[in-house]
Amino acid sequence: MSIAFHKAALAAVSLAALTVPAVATAAETLQVVSGPAGTRKVTVSAADPIGQSFSAFTDTISSIGFQFSTLNPTAANTSLTLSLFAGETLSGTSLFTQSFTLPSSITSRDTSAWVDIALPNLAVTMGGFYTAVLTATSDRAALLVGPDYNVSTGQFSGGDAYAGGKLLTNWTGIYANCKGAANNCDANFRVTGDLNAAAVPEPATWALMLLGFGAVGAALRRRPAVAVKALA
Repeated sequence: MSIAFHKAALAAVSLAALTVPAVATAAETLQVVSGPAGTRKVTVSAADPIGQSFSAFTDTISSIGFQFSTLNPTAANTSLTLSLFAGETLSGTSLFTQSFTLPSSITSRDTSAWVDIALPNLAVTMGGFYTAVLTATSDRAALLVGPDYNVSTGQFSGGDAYAGGKLLTNWTGIYANCKGAANNCDANFRVTGDLNAAAVPEPATWALMLLGFGAVGAALRRRPAVAVKALA
């Protein structure tokens, strides 16, 4: 009887454990618009590899996006490539690579669009640095970057929009404020990922677990007492 009861009690506990929810996730998106007016655009093929570094704020990455326009609308709309590297770097072992093309809605320097590339919930280290790098096979794609610059006044309309990373390229023709230690440039970009949170059992699950533990305790209390010998 007690053995059967123990089995039932343990089964109840096991069932409770099996009904604990899986790890919960919460989607988070970081979007940086360094140049909202779109006054500064960089032709990707001229500057490639060109990328944006960022500090991971989630446990996984499910998409990376950039805002594009064109300075050469008659150029062929051939593929670009997005690669993700660990660290603030333009090269290395790619964690993810995907080719894509610009949407047909980008027809002039006055039009722009966001392009988001899906990633397979790639696991990353929260707080670690990563760089999303672009390369291109034609001169059509132009990346929107900031801060915006007013040609009439000769003044920037903003500062460093994102302290967690920066625009990266080895191209010597890039804007002067996007070079070296004084680099305060960022692409218009966004990153989406999931935060993994420890699961918290629902009230019904807690009740089942407590019932199981209580049954085990009751069974143990009903076991025959064992005499303890104090002397031989």
